[in-house]
Amino acid sequence: MASSNEIPAAAIQVRDGAWSRSDSGKVKSQRGGWGFLILPAMVALLVVFWIPTFQLATNSFHRNAGLAQVGDAWTLENYVKFLSDPFYYGILLETFGLGFVVVCICIVIAYPTAYFLARTKTRWRGLLVFLVISPLLISVVIRNLGWLPILGSSGLVNWLLMSAGLLSSPVQLINNYTGVVIGLVHALAPFMIISLMTVIQRIEPELEEASINLGASPFETFWRVVFPMSRPGLLAGVLLVFTVVLSAFTTPAMMGGNRVLVMSTYISQQIRTALNYPFGAMAAVVLMLVTGGLTVVALRYQGEESK
Repeated sequence: MASSNEIPAAAIQVRDGAWSRSDSGKVKSQRGGWGFLILPAMVALLVVFWIPTFQLATNSFHRNAGLAQVGDAWTLENYVKFLSDPFYYGILLETFGLGFVVVCICIVIAYPTAYFLARTKTRWRGLLVFLVISPLLISVVIRNLGWLPILGSSGLVNWLLMSAGLLSSPVQLINNYTGVVIGLVHALAPFMIISLMTVIQRIEPELEEASINLGASPFETFWRVVFPMSRPGLLAGVLLVFTVVLSAFTTPAMMGGNRVLVMSTYISQQIRTALNYPFGAMAAVVLMLVTGGLTVVALRYQGEESK
């Protein structure tokens, strides 16, 4: 005799791909029954993200009617001005160049670190992982302020280099492009490391042992075994780091000393200093479209490779 907790097979039905008990049963489970729980999140997302983004995009199609004033007439003048002036192309290319440099440095740092963390058996592994992600636990402002006494003209780095006789005078490591790169790599390398570490952990160590036993060198083993199998994590890390660099504002502003002009700092100048809301909104829309387009292309490429 079946227990009272069992559901008779005749009482089970499939409705629209979801299992449910017939009308005679006491339990009924329909797909989407808990969908209303996402409504608060959707409302919050609409209020704090989509509506401001829509307003920003709308402002980009109007003329500047004066300081902090948006005209009523609709126009493509802002976009035509941006697309026809090499100066704005230069800012966009400078932003992409910064992203490319930061991504490359993060890859060089992340691969050996991620591989070590994925393969080590030490009991300190948890502490090491915590140290890797610790920069993410600190405010970006505090993190950048911490670099000032280290990279300044009389800071720790210059003092060590001059004490070792490698320099006769301090080198400029802050308030320039170099300072921005250092700050962004410090902030974003953990994302690349974690993305690669989670993928490398899934690669069986026996595959690397087999490669070495067949006569491959450690570099050949990495290039032919580890690297191809870790590309999904690499692509995820590259996408995350690159898109964050394109939209980063605080680090370029603080570490660059307002001397490094990228899209984020230029947008800030237009909106906060020049009070040209329509043109600043246009630059923000262009940056969002380019970033979104690159992300879609990268994800499509990953999808094609995984087939």
